[in-house]
Amino acid sequence: MLCTVTVRRLKPGSFDAFRDAVQPQFWPAGLTHISILRNQEDPDEVCTIGYLDMSADALDMLRDSPELLTAEAGRVERVAQFVDSVLVNGVFELSDDLRPPS
Repeated sequence: MLCTVTVRRLKPGSFDAFRDAVQPQFWPAGLTHISILRNQEDPDEVCTIGYLDMSADALDMLRDSPELLTAEAGRVERVAQFVDSVLVNGVFELSDDLRPPS
């Protein structure tokens, strides 16, 4: 499992508009879901995590897809107007998924 992780500082009061803008219009195969987290102490700091059920090689191939490139360019443009700064942006491999004993 791979995860795209982006932490952004939003312009004050723009969360609802950001939430609408960040919604993908194209969901590639393997993107299982996206979580949006807000910092309780600073609600203008948000973290988005996209969960990708695919290998790193499959992600590299997906990144070359014209459909994804077009869709992501549009999404980035929609989101950018609500963002003051990007604090973290990367792809992480899930190494452990800790859960309480049953």
